[in-house]
Amino acid sequence: MPSIRVRFIRDKGFISRAISGITGSLFSHVEFGTPDGTWIGAHIEDGIRERRANYCSPPLEYVYEIPITGDREIEALQWMRSKIGAAYNTVDILGLMFEARSLRSPNRYICSQFCTEGLIRFYGAHNVLNVLDDWTYRITPETLHLSPIFVGNQISRREG
Repeated sequence: MPSIRVRFIRDKGFISRAISGITGSLFSHVEFGTPDGTWIGAHIEDGIRERRANYCSPPLEYVYEIPITGDREIEALQWMRSKIGAAYNTVDILGLMFEARSLRSPNRYICSQFCTEGLIRFYGAHNVLNVLDDWTYRITPETLHLSPIFVGNQISRREG
């Protein structure tokens, strides 16, 4: 069955722990999975990239598969890949840290902003989160994980 795969993680590294701590989140990162097993997401060091399946082995990982029609799955994957090369929204992390809503950089993404915009595009805001496109930069991995779209769609969970 066609689906969109989404993975929430917290890794062992300093940046992962800092993001999780600053945002008060269980998770520090969220990304999309592809049918090829790769992961597409935004990372602070190089923006949005497609990474190999085993690029990291996080001790905390929740993976979801959200059903979608075949045509929409292809369209979603094309959209994800069209964002590869976009820069990371480092300023937004400062905005989250200091609760300064004006700190952000248009056309740059944090991981949860990228995934929120994608999920809203694929499924509609009414199924994801009640957030306008202009406010997706305020969504953290933890906030996105609260979305009802994930209920009943978890395929794996690792906590260590």
